[in-house]
Amino acid sequence: MGEWTEDNFGNEGARDYLSMMTSKLVATIKEVMSDDDRLEPDEDGESLLMPSIEILALLCERCGASPPRLSVVKQWHEKYLAAFDAGIDGMNPPPGLAADRHRVIENTFRWLESLAESYYQQ
Repeated sequence: MGEWTEDNFGNEGARDYLSMMTSKLVATIKEVMSDDDRLEPDEDGESLLMPSIEILALLCERCGASPPRLSVVKQWHEKYLAAFDAGIDGMNPPPGLAADRHRVIENTFRWLESLAESYYQQ
């Protein structure tokens, strides 16, 4: 039967499922990151990448999933924020939206970075 605990990810099958889910999120992130056109704010950057980053951070924090290495997350952070900043003005956002969205992106990446840093310092 294996080792069990009372939480929802407290058995081998559930941990395997969590690992599979996080692997799919990381694969989506890597796929979007590998194509500069997909990083555009009006493409997959905002519709797939950032939601995947947030869900990954949530699974790491709440469910104990393993985050990517800190150096990888920082590379994603820098690359996406540069793409966002380069493309957002061409979308004619309402006043203040670009700055507000930039701040949310920063905070989301910093959240995942802090989780990666804590995880790998154990």
